[in-house]
Amino acid sequence: MKSGTKKPKIQIFYNGSCSICAPEIQMYKKLVTQKKGVKDSPLDFVDISVSVTEGFSQEDMLKRLHAKLPNGEIISGVPAFITLWRQVPGFKGLAFLINLPFIKHLAVKVYDHILAPTLYKRYMRSIKNRKQCDI
Repeated sequence: MKSGTKKPKIQIFYNGSCSICAPEIQMYKKLVTQKKGVKDSPLDFVDISVSVTEGFSQEDMLKRLHAKLPNGEIISGVPAFITLWRQVPGFKGLAFLINLPFIKHLAVKVYDHILAPTLYKRYMRSIKNRKQCDI
């Protein structure tokens, strides 16, 4: 890589309006920027509750964590978390542990069938409640 050229960042797409997701992502962002600085962070955090990159469905993006790798590949769910945690100081061990085959298989099942759907439903209820309060 030439001097002065920036290394492509991993984009982390998250729901910044989720009362659980947003604080968690802010913690990761803080840990990464404290260690590497904003300029040298390997991660670029994108709040998809505000806007979504062309070619993506906001509804689909809101249902789970997504990451776009420097090669353009989009991953979601547990693989996206593992990718994120590998870049966050203090979380590399967790990334290693969750990536072990048996644990990863179980984590994917729990995230895909319990955690992600529950968080999405909770978020949609909060949106509905906000709209009702605005009436």
